Amino acid sequence: MTSKYRRLRHQAAGHDGSLTDSDELLIFKPSNKSEIDFYEILQAEELNVESHDDIPLRRWLPTYLGNLEVGVSSKVSISENAQVFQDLATHASALNDEIASSNAKPLVVLENLVKGFSKPNILDVKLGKILYDDYASEEKKARLSNVSKSTTSGSLGFRICGMKIQNSGKVARLKEEHFESAPDGYVCINKLYGRSLKEDNVLDGFELFFGNDALSSHRQEKVIDMFFKRLQLFYNTLLSEEVRLISSSLLFIFEGDPKRWDDLRDTDHLLRDEFLNGEDSDSCSDEESISTGSDQIHTYKTQLLSSLSLIDFAHSSVSKGQGYDENVLCGVESLIDIFAKMIKYKTEVH
Repeated sequence: MTSKYRRLRHQAAGHDGSLTDSDELLIFKPSNKSEIDFYEILQAEELNVESHDDIPLRRWLPTYLGNLEVGVSSKVSISENAQVFQDLATHASALNDEIASSNAKPLVVLENLVKGFSKPNILDVKLGKILYDDYASEEKKARLSNVSKSTTSGSLGFRICGMKIQNSGKVARLKEEHFESAPDGYVCINKLYGRSLKEDNVLDGFELFFGNDALSSHRQEKVIDMFFKRLQLFYNTLLSEEVRLISSSLLFIFEGDPKRWDDLRDTDHLLRDEFLNGEDSDSCSDEESISTGSDQIHTYKTQLLSSLSLIDFAHSSVSKGQGYDENVLCGVESLIDIFAKMIKYKTEVH
């Protein structure tokens, strides 16, 4: 019998164990209570009227559909959407046959952020100088402190954790221990590469990511400029949010297929489309109904050529009354500076 689920085809970093459905619309990610609570609190807050004009933090996160426990009746958080509830209940039953319940963690069900991309190029950037939460063991605190001190996590507040990119001429300059070629024409850049970068050469990592041979210089510049604008918007979001993002990452994705660029006439959008059918869905999207078994989840075809998302909240929390997260803001500031340098350099070259 053929499985309905498979490992993710496109993943830049992170732990193994996440699955996707046959249509590659959803991700079923092993999680913990902290991450589930984080998603659910932000989801509940979205029901309230926003008290500021900045983009709410939830809009930078992958859409959260609920959580499941293998071997237990499905626990679906967003039960007001009956169609989603029924669909996740179906997945919960099917996943019982895929995962050993004795070893299973709760699964958060998220939108697959690479849906709609033809040839996605993915970069995972871990944020913050402090990489552990208050519950970490002393051994883990010492180990992660050393990682921070010896990498750009400590000096810049972020670190490149991994990439999955189309092969390019720049890859030939890398050390063998820093990458592995995949059979699908991609190259996987591992965490050792990111740990090898220092403050004075970390720009090389971003030039590697954006140096896509299939895209013209103009299209590369357009992608970099879009991410620069997104980072500024995301920075403003963080100033208005009271959260602690420990070991969370920013996920950069851009389209490496020139045909999709042609089809969309090089037109990109700052924010991702809303995944579920709703009132505030982005007008740049075309409605599409995808069947998953006997039920349907209504989604929108992505009209994006690139996107920026915040992911991984196993050690994060909402922290009302404690102000913004300085630990993460410093990393975003550094990223903004780096993207400004890339734009300035490319402008001078041309």
